[in-house]
Amino acid sequence: MDKRNDINKFRKKRAMRKFWLNMGILTLIVLVIILVVINWSRIIAPLKDAALDVGKGGFPVDLPGSTDYVLDDLGDNFCLLTDTYFYTYNSDGAMIANVQHGMQNPVLCTNSRRALIYDRRGREFQLYSRSGEVYSASVDETIDFAEISNDDRCAVVTKSTKYSNSLFVFNGEGKQIFRWNSPMQLIDRVIFSNDDNSIYVAVCGSEGGELQYYIMRFDLSNKEGSIWETYVGEHMVFSLECADDGIFAVNSTGVALLDKDTGEITAQNTFLKTVAQIPGGSIRALLMEDSSGNNVLTVYGDGLEAAAAVSLDSVTKVRAANDRLYVLTDKELICYDKELAVTATYSLDDVYSDLTIIGDSAYLLCFNTVQRLAL
Repeated sequence: MDKRNDINKFRKKRAMRKFWLNMGILTLIVLVIILVVINWSRIIAPLKDAALDVGKGGFPVDLPGSTDYVLDDLGDNFCLLTDTYFYTYNSDGAMIANVQHGMQNPVLCTNSRRALIYDRRGREFQLYSRSGEVYSASVDETIDFAEISNDDRCAVVTKSTKYSNSLFVFNGEGKQIFRWNSPMQLIDRVIFSNDDNSIYVAVCGSEGGELQYYIMRFDLSNKEGSIWETYVGEHMVFSLECADDGIFAVNSTGVALLDKDTGEITAQNTFLKTVAQIPGGSIRALLMEDSSGNNVLTVYGDGLEAAAAVSLDSVTKVRAANDRLYVLTDKELICYDKELAVTATYSLDDVYSDLTIIGDSAYLLCFNTVQRLAL
């Protein structure tokens, strides 16, 4: 009898162990399904891109008829914005997608994965991957400008009937995750931190009839207000860039580097020339015009000292990529290193209005074609 009871107890224990094991497996499956559902757009996008039938490429790429084009890179691909359509191409010149955006005043900004198109003075904005639209959304007030993060977050600055400006941040699904209403100051520039968890905002206010400009930091998980606010002078901030060693700010009279955690100005420099272009990228450089209208390309060192400078006759566009500066003129594409020594010169077969650098190639925009040049 005891042996039979022992066997029954053993069977019950084994059944219970089997039951809890099955429950654990079921729970794990449910958790996996939940994670897949939450991250579906991130999982499916690469699979959709891999399955694209992009057709035949080749250069030059003939462009559809339009009054204006904006050329930019999109990771290993390039994209074009016209007054009616948004096009994406792979690096071999094959069209991947073309979408009618339906905006009156479309503006494009990109990162390595996403393209943001917004309607300046309108209310709509759209986020795209290389294969097509990710989402389309709108805001209640008209858009002044917008900016994309390093991943898929978007900052949208709007006019406001109650405030000077409103700043909205949306995640990769188009859901609003942050809002700041600026009561007295106009928002001029925004830039995301490298991890996309903070946003730096350049604003303009006034005191005693004098314009005053500040840079502020907001953490997107904290809705209590700015983390810090730093006065940066009486001139509008043209550009903000987030680098490893701080926030690089450019205005009409100089440059400054701010500590990302405290807002302290750790380095600064002034100039008398007019800022013409800001190439961006890992090299801190400015293309400026002197009082005689001559172009001067200047590179700044870690302490924002003017480390190198070169005079240029005519410049169409300056781009920074691959620790190089690429200067487009009517006849040539000239490559400079950080010390502004010429490392390569390429003769051009046509007149180009813009360029972007992808890998070891330059993509050049003509009036109705895009050409590729091996670097």
